[in-house]
Order: sequence, then C-alpha cells, then structure tokens
Amino acid sequence: MDRFEVTSEVRVLLAYWRGNASAVHRQLVVRAGVAAGKSAMPVPGGAPMEAVPLLDPVPSLSTFPRAVRRDLSAGERAGLARGPEAARAHDVFGRRPTQWRNQTWEADHVQAPLVVDADGELVRPWVTWFIDVATKTITGTAVTPGHPSRASILAALRARRAAYRPIRARGRYP
Repeated sequence: MDRFEVTSEVRVLLAYWRGNASAVHRQLVVRAGVAAGKSAMPVPGGAPMEAVPLLDPVPSLSTFPRAVRRDLSAGERAGLARGPEAARAHDVFGRRPTQWRNQTWEADHVQAPLVVDADGELVRPWVTWFIDVATKTITGTAVTPGHPSRASILAALRARRAAYRPIRARGRYP
C-alpha cells in the first residue's frame, strides 16, 4: 500500500481548520461516511462538504498528523495556525549575518491586499522590493499589475539606482 501524502485539497482543508490536523481528519471521516450512505452529523466549521475530498481509504488518526508534519514545512504549519507573520519567523528572509551596509541585498515579492484597475481589468498588484540586509532599509521598489518577472526585478533595481542616497545613521541628506 502506498503511503499517504498531503495533497493540495488536503492543504485547503488545513487552511480552513487553521492547521488543526485532527479536525481535518474528523471532516474526512465524516465525508467518507456520507459517501458510503451512512447518516452523519455535519462537522461544525471547516470547509463545506462539497470541498472535502473523498479519500479511499481515509488514513488513520495517527497517520494523518504524521503525514502533515512530514509534507508541510514548519513555516507552512505555523502560517496555517497563526498567520503569515508566524510563517515569516521560519523563513530565511533577512536572516543573513549583519556586516556593513550595501554589502548584501535581498529581494522579495508580495501580492498587495487590494484590487486596482489596470487597463479596465481589476487585478491585485505585486510589489517587488530590495532590502539592505545590514540596515533593513528598502532600497528599491516596483509595483506591477502582473506576476513578478525579470522586468519587475529590473524595475526595482532601476528605482534603487535612481533614488540612491547613502544611508546615514545621523544627520540629514544633502
């Protein structure tokens, strides 16, 4: 028998249940019972029944959390349970050793939590930025209506060069 692996549908259920593997397992068992013709009480909360995949067979209660721990990273599990800030704590972003300013930059993309009109179409824009690791200062940004690409990275670099001023700890810029 093949070992159970967490699928994208199960990941959606974990998101509904905020990472609670036991609650997801309970909902999978109820879904399997309904498909078999047994009358079952609906599980309060979680995903709607039509969104719950029908697994044949449903893994055991000990197997399911073990598969979740194996197939999801610690950051994914923290993000499901406590949100994106908790997931960031397990990320490598901004974790390099601090040396001196402008020695190392990191780039990142994030989809903005708003909808804008771009050529008559409502889209969620992407923000690309560069950050100086030593000072945690954003040195260049670009906002684009589509998914991040080489063009958005180059636009953020261009913005960084155009607005570049040395970062000072005290005093004012000339």
